[in-house]
Amino acid sequence: MSDQLAIQHIQALEARRRRAMMDQDMKFLESIYSDDLSYSHSDGKSDSKSSYLQGMRAGIWIYRHLESQQEVFRIEGDCAVITGLIDMDVIIRDEPVLLNSRYISVWRKSDAGWQMIAWQSTRYSTL
Repeated sequence: MSDQLAIQHIQALEARRRRAMMDQDMKFLESIYSDDLSYSHSDGKSDSKSSYLQGMRAGIWIYRHLESQQEVFRIEGDCAVITGLIDMDVIIRDEPVLLNSRYISVWRKSDAGWQMIAWQSTRYSTL
């Protein structure tokens, strides 16, 4: 698969992942998050695949709207690195929160297909 085709595929997976987060589509999220996922939140807390999905199931995070901007996709061997901005309207522990973050996401291609192995976000000011 050429780098451009891989980027198009990952762009589609990213869009579907955001939709799955808003729809609480756990089956899809389980399939695209690697078992060794490291998910670091903008508040500095970190989750594994298991703890992140468990938190979503428990309603710790309820994603109402996710919108990415200024995304840059790079293929590095069997990995894809994505950087960008994301605006989130999310309920965290029963409190509505609007988050504006810079992020980096890493996907790896394996026998299971493309899966996310890392997410790191950092809040930024919109002022």
